[in-house]
Parts: sequence; C-alpha cells; structure tokens
Amino acid sequence: MSEGYVVQGGSTITQQLAKLLFLNPEKSLVRKIRELLITFKLEQSLEKREILSLYLNRAYFGSGNYGIVSAAKNYFSKSPKDLNIQESAILAASLKAPSRLNPISSIKKSRKRAELVIKKMLEYGYISEEQFKNSSEKINKLVVVKKNSMHNRYYSDWVYRRSSSYASSSSDLIIKTTFNAKLQNYVENAVSDVLKNKEELEVAVIVMDSSGALKAMLGGRSYYKSQYNRGTQAKRQPGSVFKFFTYIAAFDIGLTLSDMVDDIPLDLEGWSPQNYNKKYKGKISLYEAFGTSSNVAAVRIQEMVGRKNIINWAKKLGVSAKLKPERSLTLGTQGVSLIEMTNAYISVISGGKATFPYGVTEITDREGNILYKRNLVSRDAIMRKDIHSSMRSILKYSILEGTARRAKPRVFLDEGIFLGGKTGTTQDFKDA
Repeated sequence: MSEGYVVQGGSTITQQLAKLLFLNPEKSLVRKIRELLITFKLEQSLEKREILSLYLNRAYFGSGNYGIVSAAKNYFSKSPKDLNIQESAILAASLKAPSRLNPISSIKKSRKRAELVIKKMLEYGYISEEQFKNSSEKINKLVVVKKNSMHNRYYSDWVYRRSSSYASSSSDLIIKTTFNAKLQNYVENAVSDVLKNKEELEVAVIVMDSSGALKAMLGGRSYYKSQYNRGTQAKRQPGSVFKFFTYIAAFDIGLTLSDMVDDIPLDLEGWSPQNYNKKYKGKISLYEAFGTSSNVAAVRIQEMVGRKNIINWAKKLGVSAKLKPERSLTLGTQGVSLIEMTNAYISVISGGKATFPYGVTEITDREGNILYKRNLVSRDAIMRKDIHSSMRSILKYSILEGTARRAKPRVFLDEGIFLGGKTGTTQDFKDA
C-alpha cells in the first residue's frame, strides 16, 4: 500500500489477480505481455476494492485453502467478517509463501510474519497503539484448528489446477469429481499402518479405475508438513516397474511367453547389469523372466526389441517424460511420475486402450450453467489382443508366484476380479 497500490511479492495485486483468473503458469515473454494487458484492463474496469475482493476470494492461503472464506473456516472455524486482527494478520502473512508460511505447515514462521504485518498495520494507521499492543501479545497464543485428515487436499489441489481456468471474475464454481471418500480413507489407514514408526520414509498413492478416473490420491504422508504432491509432481526412478513397456514391445514384435532368454551375466558396452539377488538361472521363459524380475533378461530383451520401440510404447501409454535410449532404460533409471506409470498400467484392465487421468466430470457456475462436461470417448485399443493377453498373464504371475507375491490377498477373490502387479526397487532402495 505504501507504493500507492497493493503489492504482493514482485507483482501488484491486480497482476496476481490476472494470473489467477486468466493465465496458465508457464513463464514466457508472451505470457508477461498478456499479464500486463489484462492488468491494465482490470484496473480500467474495476474499483480497487473490487480487485482486492476478487483476489482474496481466489488467492491460495496454503494447506489446500483457495480463497479467504476457505482459509478462515479451515484455520479458525470462522467466516472472514469474524476474524480478529491477529487472525487476519496470519492470513495476510501466508500470501507471501503459502506453502511455508501458513499456520498449519509452520505456526512459528506464520506468527513471525504476522507480527510484521501487524507492525505495518500500525505504521500505516489501520490500527491504534492499543490494538497493536493487544494483538502483539495475543499472536503467540493463537490457536489454529487442525482437521483430523487433510490428505484429500492433495486431490483437491490437483483438481483445482485443472479447473481454475473456468473461474470468472464474478461467479464461483461447482465442480463434480471422481473422488471416492471411502477409498481415500482406506488408503490413508493402510499407509498409516505400513509406515508406522518409519518417520524417514515418504509415500505416494494413486488409485485409478479402468477409464482413467482418479478415485483416491496421497501425495505424501503429511499434507500439514508438505503440500508437494509426490504422486503427480515428483519424477522418480520407477525401477523394474518400467519393464512393463519392454515386455509390451517384445510381444509387439512377435515374441511369446514361452520364448526363452538368457538369465546369465552379460557385458553391454562395458556395462554389466546384475540381478538384484546376484543369482542367475540360465535359460528362462519371458513369462518367468518378468515374474522373477530378472534384470539381465530384461536388458537382453531390450536390445532385441530396440530401445526406441520401448520409448514409443511408453509415450503411447501416456508417459510424457523425455526418455533417452540409454543402456539402462528398461531398468527404470529415468524419472517418471507415479500418476503416469499408474495410467500406463491401467491399459491392462481397459482392454488395451490408452487412457488419460482425469478427476473432473462437470463444472457449473452457481446458476447451473454448464461450463464443462466430460464426454465419454470411445477409444480404440492400441494393443493387439495377443499383447494384451500376454501382459495380463505376466502381471498375474508376478503377484501369484513372482516378486510381488507378498501382495497376494489372503482372502478368496471373485474370478471376475483381475489381480496383477509388478515390483520396482531402485539402487540403494531409494524408491520402491
């Protein structure tokens, strides 16, 4: 305000509003020019209070809270009009760096920044000396409401980023999603049990159906501590999970489950990959090679089918990472996101069809006008029936007899339920 207009970071509030309402997050000269033009138009069309109001109703306040109404409710169980000075200062403080300075992630950092906000309020005459003294004393006693579970905020963040472009300057959105609350709770409970007393470990979970609809998501073990979504944003080495594409490429060129491959040490251009247990079986079938996750067999198959063919199949099935035809390609040494790997595996239960991950089915405004509606698109299979059948067989074998057998259910499953999977562990067990 001391500049004669409201400033946040290196941009005015109007520029921030322009970004929220009309622009995508890419960084380019063209985008910057558009931002300036939209900013000029907004300042010509709206009063300063209107601009500030629109901004506060769209801005991110951290911990999954978009808009001041959501932030006030989730942090303090209040509406914005009922906030006191210190609570208002906390919210204002979070705008500088929402993920770091919100009161859930770090109450100490949040309070420290809020103290600066309160000093500025006094300096510019928004509060009296007495109010300043009372607020400064109370800021360290401020209580923030913590919800029992905020893990579904990973999902809501992901959906919001794909829906914000539909927001207008005057209307809120009603977004229908594919989210399944019961399934989300099951995922959270299962992860909590597995990671109990293992504070050093992180986690990501993506649950998707055969159409590509996201049903549940976990981007980390604590949304309070980190809003970074490891399921969608992180590109980690998938390890042997990536062999999926190698075997598809193998079946595509005519290899079969019963074809034999050498499971013995090899030297490839001075590189000598090893099996994880340093044990070798001699000649084994492709069926067994996948189930036991033989590294040397996978590399041999890779060289037979061609590295570029493997990369092409990964792209066909939705992997956007820029993969390089390196010797260790099949061993999953290049970064790929979990959501894209999950989406690729979905092809096995979608009849060999490529899918696209989605979470939004319909967007309307408050008046009921449909702004977006997902159309059910009939896609052709990109896998031949023999490839699809072979992939289902080896994924099933991996669960029943192979390296993923610990995931075999202890209860009887209906014959109509397909169960398959693949293990993947990277060097030094950094990822699994």
